[in-house]
Amino acid sequence: MEFENVLKKNLAALILVVMSAQAFSSEKTDATWEQLLAANKLPAVDQSYCYTDEHGKMFGENLDIRVRLASVSKLLTSLWAVEKLGINYKYRTKLFIKGSNLHIQGSLDPFLGNEKMFFLLSQLNDLGYSKFDTITFDKIIQINPSVAVHSDQYPLITRASNARNLKMYFNTNSWSPDLKAEYTRIASLAPKGKFRPVIHFEIGNAQYVDTNPYENNHEAKILTLSSPVLYKYLKEINVQSNNYAAHTIFLQLGGAVEFEKFISDRYGKTSNSIHFYTGSGLPSVVDGIRRDNYATCATTIELIAALKESTERQGKKLEDLVAVPGSDAGTFSNRIFPADYKNAFVAKTGTLMHTSTLAGAMSTQKGFSFYGIFNQSTDIEGSKIVQNGMVKSVMTEMDGPLAFNYVVDPFHPYNGDNVKNLEFFNPSTPSEFTTIEENLY
Repeated sequence: MEFENVLKKNLAALILVVMSAQAFSSEKTDATWEQLLAANKLPAVDQSYCYTDEHGKMFGENLDIRVRLASVSKLLTSLWAVEKLGINYKYRTKLFIKGSNLHIQGSLDPFLGNEKMFFLLSQLNDLGYSKFDTITFDKIIQINPSVAVHSDQYPLITRASNARNLKMYFNTNSWSPDLKAEYTRIASLAPKGKFRPVIHFEIGNAQYVDTNPYENNHEAKILTLSSPVLYKYLKEINVQSNNYAAHTIFLQLGGAVEFEKFISDRYGKTSNSIHFYTGSGLPSVVDGIRRDNYATCATTIELIAALKESTERQGKKLEDLVAVPGSDAGTFSNRIFPADYKNAFVAKTGTLMHTSTLAGAMSTQKGFSFYGIFNQSTDIEGSKIVQNGMVKSVMTEMDGPLAFNYVVDPFHPYNGDNVKNLEFFNPSTPSEFTTIEENLY
């Protein structure tokens, strides 16, 4: 049975009950929780876990205390994105070419980095372009060559940095050996014919402008560089825990103020139970004080339930957006679960200096379950032991796993078997992801 069918007959009732956040007692899982905390010397007062049974009843301990979410935040950023933009939304960067000049109209594409810029150059060469006197760009282009690094510190992207990067990419005769090697690496991994073996380009200057100089010029040629659909971006963000891309989407949607309004207007949640400072889960510094995203366990799994409902309403499944342990790699590659758990749950991890978190959803013999486990401790390894143990405890309480049909989308062969000398990718965490799909059109 497919993952989407596990909940179908009870979906409306489940969401309704989950949203009520009524907590019940489960003697077996509570006992396991207490034993795991004691064995790993984690103070019970700072820890929280919760899950729903097949009827949507919520069980757990400390469901209503505020806990740091860390990268579990990305699931709720994903919820905001699919509700506001739509699951099949595409970022479309527009190119206006008039004579020997190019204007780039940005789209806030969160993956505008090496692969996409190399692809753009290759495509322009294919169309016969190899030189521009001037490139102008607007305020919503955001170029980050290191987008695949998942930077912990959000980079400062300015008009000056965008101009520097455009000059770097478009003046191929000045490429460093490392940049040449990176182009060769990316081109060799792409499907045949996607990239030219060698590209040649030259520009004079790159500069910011307030308005598009060719907006209403009928002589200008307009091309579009399109992204893959949004859910593929979100899948990569959640599997690899890409901090930069997650926070870029968060900022695109309006940042902390608009997120608070969205979560209040749509789901009736206030800062009593949830507040975000970043879309990634990394801390922010406000008035010189560190601030972390927080929520209660109950609120978190209610919103994960909402993410599943939104995803299915738009024709996709939760596993299209969230990592599937046993099949997807990423942040789960070093966690070991029983073999029959493969393709039976989705999960997002989170780790900070004093926080380790895990949340997601399970397909079980009894039905569907949402779960969250939040450990506030500097003992990250001990916290992960607790989380792994609680996943098994909840799965056992629900009579074991019921696998759903899932195959990793193999639309691009970026994986650890054929990638050598990686600079931007960790071969222990293979990825099928690409930032490109359609040719310039």
